[in-house]
Amino acid sequence: MLRSAPVDTLQSPWIRAARVAILALAATVAVGGCQALPTGPSLTAFELAGISGRPTIGDRLLCCCHVSGTATNRTTVPIHATIQFSGFDARDQEISKILYFMQDMAPGQSRQIDAPGFIVPCAAISRFSWEIKVRGITYPPL
Repeated sequence: MLRSAPVDTLQSPWIRAARVAILALAATVAVGGCQALPTGPSLTAFELAGISGRPTIGDRLLCCCHVSGTATNRTTVPIHATIQFSGFDARDQEISKILYFMQDMAPGQSRQIDAPGFIVPCAAISRFSWEIKVRGITYPPL
C-alpha cells in the first residue's frame, strides 16, 4: 500500500512566491496611486501686518499685554491658522508665548488680531516674533 504525506498548500514554495508577488504588486499600485495626486494650492500666502503690543487697561506700565495687528489670507482656499506669538525683553530673552487661533478665513479675507495672554506689562516687551501654521479647509471634510 502506497502512502503519501499530505501537501501543506499554505507552505508550498509556489504559493509563498505568489503571495509575495501579489503583495509587491499591491504596494506598487498603492504608492504609485499616491504619487499621482495633484498638489493643492500653496498655503504660505498668509500674512500678518502691524503686529504690536496693546495694553489691556490702557497703561503700558500695568499688566497685561495683548498682541494686535491684522491677518490676511492671500491663499486661494479657506483656512484655519494657528499663530504662536513670543514676547522678548530688552535683553532679547523670551518672556512668554501665547497661541492664537483664526478659524474659517475665506480667501482674500482680512481680520483684526486681538490676542490676549501676556501676563506682563507691554512696556516689558521690546519685540514680538511669531510662528504660523496654516491648514486648508477641504469640502466636504475628509
